[in-house]
Order: sequence, then structure tokens, then C-alpha cells
Amino acid sequence: MHFSRALRPHNGIQDMELAKRRVLDLRGYVCPYPQLATLRALRSMEPGEELEVMTDNPPSVQNVPAIAKREGHEVVGVYQIGEGLWKIVIRRR
Repeated sequence: MHFSRALRPHNGIQDMELAKRRVLDLRGYVCPYPQLATLRALRSMEPGEELEVMTDNPPSVQNVPAIAKREGHEVVGVYQIGEGLWKIVIRRR
């Protein structure tokens, strides 16, 4: 599991707070594995935690967010971060 530090304002003061975010690197995998692995990871997480899915499989850019939404999770965003590389951020509900 990957942890990242985030600055959050608190009464006008910036506090360092540990934000939980898991990273699931699915580069090199094709359907249906990215969808199945994403659902398995989300089921093991606590509500409010975020999952960052890395993929280089173009169909997964549509299929992973669709299955996450269908399961009731929030898709925070889908970002192209390189040539043929995407990051999908999902918040567990």
C-alpha cells in the first residue's frame, strides 16, 4: 500500500495529515483482469480510501470506471499521464 502526505488547512494553519491511497499498477494487463483486480482491491479498502489504478490498456480507461460506478464507488478522475498511460482515481464508498 502506498501512503501519500497531503496538506490540509485547519483553522488557517496547514497541518500535515496522512492520506491513505493505494496504487494498483495494472500496466501490461488486458481485460477482464483490470476490472477484476480493481474490484478486489476496492472490496479490501475502507470507505473514503482512494485507489489509484495505472493502466496502459485503452479499453480499461472506460471499463474500470464503469464497473466502479456500477458498484457504487466514486470515480474521482481519469487522467492521461503519458503516451498510452492512464491513471484512474476511485474513492471507496
